[in-house]
Amino acid sequence: MESIIITHQAYEQLLTLCRKALPRETCGVLAGTEASESNPATVTHIHAVSNIHEDPLRSFRFHPEEWVSVYYDMQKNRQTLVGFFHSHPTASALPSKRDALGLPASGNQLSYWIISMASGHAPIVQPYRLDHQTFSPLALMLT
Repeated sequence: MESIIITHQAYEQLLTLCRKALPRETCGVLAGTEASESNPATVTHIHAVSNIHEDPLRSFRFHPEEWVSVYYDMQKNRQTLVGFFHSHPTASALPSKRDALGLPASGNQLSYWIISMASGHAPIVQPYRLDHQTFSPLALMLT
């Protein structure tokens, strides 16, 4: 199984954003270093983007201007786009049919993370790779 890495600091920031957004879904961008032949991609920075979906308790959609601004700031700071995240406040960390619709971009090297807050005190973080409308789970490693 393909894997991906996240730093402890980025992991804690990701969970904090998801907790603060409850009961709404939150979403954003994962930045860091891209995968190489010998190493998986590493997430080092989390960038929140406002969820502007009309039903934010069950779905997400990136605020377009914020998404563009975050992307340009990442480029200016020499960060690589590693993927996107969003939370499921009351559902499991499994992708729904609506999840692919909320993503602002796609690509083979990007990861898509779902953070389930359903259990309250013990969130479940599951990264995926999206290939031809199929989400494949990635192994998550903390550094």
